[in-house]
Amino acid sequence: MLKELWKRRLLVVLAVVVAVAAGVFALNRGDSPSGSEARGSSEVLVDSAQSPIAGSKRDVTGLIVRAGVFARLMAGGDIVREIASQAGVPADQIEVVGPQPFPEEVPGAEAPETRPYQLAFTEVSELPIVAVSTKAPTVDEARALAAAAPEALRRLIQNVQHHQDTPDRERVELRELGPAQAAAVGSGSGAKIAALIIIVVLALGLLLILGIPRFVAAWRSEDLDERRIFEAPDISEPTPSLVVPNGNGARGVRRHG
Repeated sequence: MLKELWKRRLLVVLAVVVAVAAGVFALNRGDSPSGSEARGSSEVLVDSAQSPIAGSKRDVTGLIVRAGVFARLMAGGDIVREIASQAGVPADQIEVVGPQPFPEEVPGAEAPETRPYQLAFTEVSELPIVAVSTKAPTVDEARALAAAAPEALRRLIQNVQHHQDTPDRERVELRELGPAQAAAVGSGSGAKIAALIIIVVLALGLLLILGIPRFVAAWRSEDLDERRIFEAPDISEPTPSLVVPNGNGARGVRRHG
């Protein structure tokens, strides 16, 4: 069998690629029966045009207070709907966790425990930073929610500053601390299921590689045997006798066969 597989090594490589792709797809889907999910995160630094962050003696208390206000503001329905729109997920399926948002501001607040998506906004202690945490069925959705949150808050703040004609030197600026991150989490059975899928798909592929040529050969051999039987001469009829003279002038009988 190893020699046959080596002769068809290109098909073996194709079977391995298909098996691995099936396992990765099952793992990244995040909707397997194991109950695994994905978590995402991002951080927003609340700064100003004349940033006090670089100065060792500059007071950042005002920025810390604003970070707490923004964390509360982000739990409101308008920003949540904006984040959901940017991430491409339904807003009414998002559970919002934040510093006491008003129930009427939170989409779907009446039954948060049933929702597959989650947004959490928290103020980092003693720092002007708002941490965003997300939960989603897939890694891509968790990352999309985490990436959309800072931009949604930035647009809201800029809109308020524009309507209030806030001077540039007094405007608050938001800076993302690195790109949004996301990863699959769970009990670990999701990876086991993915590994099992890889093994099963690879085994089926190898069986097909080995079995199909054998099946075709057996089929052709059966057809050949049937043709041989059909074309063979019929020996059921006796052959005719021939009369030949012997040495004494008498006749003898010789039978063919």
